[in-house]
Amino acid sequence: MKLLVRTYWLRPRESPGALPPAGPRMRAVLEAFFEAFPEYHGCLSYSQSPRRPRYLFVYVTECAGLFPDAADHLGRLLAAAFPGSRVLPYGRPFPEPLGG
Repeated sequence: MKLLVRTYWLRPRESPGALPPAGPRMRAVLEAFFEAFPEYHGCLSYSQSPRRPRYLFVYVTECAGLFPDAADHLGRLLAAAFPGSRVLPYGRPFPEPLGG
């Protein structure tokens, strides 16, 4: 099922484990994402918990959500930037086109 993604939750695959600090990696991820999907500029933010395991949340702030192509691209960028993490998308179902 495709989603209109509102949030990505990143957490370590291994327990105990922790994600690295997000700042520099997320700047690179967002730069690459906005280069491919400039229409979402200003629509995304992120927050990382300060304590281990330092969960990371990437979320939509100024639009309804990320359409499936954009969401898939962001998910791949996040997985590459944070190897060893689980990248979990949350949102609402995206309706399939009729006849598709």
